[in-house]
Amino acid sequence: MDDFKVQNESAIEPPKKKSHTTLLTLLLAAVIAVACGYLGSCLANLQEEEKVVIQKVDVSAAESNVTPAVEVAKTISPTVVSITTEKMTVNNFWFGPQISSGAGSGVIISEDGYILTCAHVISGANSIQVTTSDGVVYTATVVGSYEDGDIAVLKIEAEGLQTAVLGDSDKIQLAETVYAVGNPGGTLSGSITDGIISATSRTISISIENEVGPYGLGINNRIVSLDVLQTNAAVSPGNSGGGLFNANGELIGIVNAKSSGENQEGLGFAIPVNTVQEIAVSLINTGSYTPPNAAIDGKGAVLEIAVVEIAPAAAHMNNREPGVYVQSVKEGSASDGKLEVNDRFVSVNGYMIHTTAELSTQLAEHSPGDSVKLTVDRNGRLEEMEVTLARGE
Repeated sequence: MDDFKVQNESAIEPPKKKSHTTLLTLLLAAVIAVACGYLGSCLANLQEEEKVVIQKVDVSAAESNVTPAVEVAKTISPTVVSITTEKMTVNNFWFGPQISSGAGSGVIISEDGYILTCAHVISGANSIQVTTSDGVVYTATVVGSYEDGDIAVLKIEAEGLQTAVLGDSDKIQLAETVYAVGNPGGTLSGSITDGIISATSRTISISIENEVGPYGLGINNRIVSLDVLQTNAAVSPGNSGGGLFNANGELIGIVNAKSSGENQEGLGFAIPVNTVQEIAVSLINTGSYTPPNAAIDGKGAVLEIAVVEIAPAAAHMNNREPGVYVQSVKEGSASDGKLEVNDRFVSVNGYMIHTTAELSTQLAEHSPGDSVKLTVDRNGRLEEMEVTLARGE
């Protein structure tokens, strides 16, 4: 019985060992499979990372795919210069003679150094410096200036300069792409901004500073109205006199103003190049410019007075109210006997006046022969009068 039991147990033992061995084999195979899978995944990731790491820029391919804007920039940038000016104030009541500096831009129109800019950029300057895109500094002379069109031509002694290609501003279309190049802030020469033509015809008024007023209290300003292009290309003080170019790199305007109103952005203006070219040719050839229709249309409606704008800081120092004051009245004019020297403008036809620009805007709404209702502060008393506007000379 015992023998049978032993034999029976020995007979069934081997299968148990075989089952255990099979289980171990399966477990080992599973581990190997997982390890191989993990290793394969690591190798795949490594190969993928290596693909990213070893990517290089194909310089020749990059150069062949340069955007049109980049090519335009290469063409127009060397044609724009930065301008710095110095003015001497000789009758400052409190501090004596003072030197003030200004900045603007210009566009080269001839290889031998003729440069377009705005008249207000160089108005009253005792010295003018021009810096080209390659950093060379020149002393410039004024060939001619036409303030009513806000255009001036400068000349530097140079040869072989790269010049702007003049386009046709009569063909400008609404919303076409444009580039403004200039010296924003007077410190960022060669800056390029892009935008579109927002309007092909606008009328704006700007102030031209002619000379310092009595006792250094302000600036003798003359207001002119201009027909301009409007753009949303970013422009800043210092861009004045710089170029507005189309997508072909052609000069289509001279930047002359940025809206200074509160919360107003994207409002830049430029004088159309066809107008600029007509003025510039005359300035270069004769030193002056006379509009072809001047004998018929005159230069707009005027009060026939000179004014001075006194800023708040200067007014406070001299115990006066800031604003626009009458500096002189033309003898025999419609204003003579009505307006007096030192009258401060309060309103024109009910519109409050604080600056010469606001006075200009109101006058620009009228024609010679129209009457306007003026309110002025005369020695602390409000005086009202009607004055007939004359034709500008």
